[in-house]
Amino acid sequence: MAKKINALGIEIDYKEYWKKRKAKKLWCRMQLNYDRTKELLSAGQFTIEELCRILFESDKKSDLALLIINHIKKSEKPVFFKDMVLELKISRSTAWQVYLSLKRAGIISRKTKAEPLILSNGFANVLEDLELWWKNFVRVK
Repeated sequence: MAKKINALGIEIDYKEYWKKRKAKKLWCRMQLNYDRTKELLSAGQFTIEELCRILFESDKKSDLALLIINHIKKSEKPVFFKDMVLELKISRSTAWQVYLSLKRAGIISRKTKAEPLILSNGFANVLEDLELWWKNFVRVK
């Protein structure tokens, strides 16, 4: 019985509530070393490894994210999650958490379970829009 009545007398389905909250949560963090990142970007040496380190706090998850991204990029045939887990011989639960974070961040796109995983072009657009927004936000006082 997941439904409870709160102090205001409103019935809340907590399972559904937490399901919605979990879907909106982005399971990654951003911690930038500004000088190092600026130096790498200006030299053209910013790598996908650096991006994975920024997105995931855990070394295990960042390594797994790098492995997933490279596998999708280099694969000649369509990549499905189930097949990818078997081919790479990785933990299904950890791979699923990393996949969800990459999907929520916009790096991987897939509308339905029947579609293969693809790297999203939209991620670059989101970063460009975020950059413009941040520049405008900083200037506005």
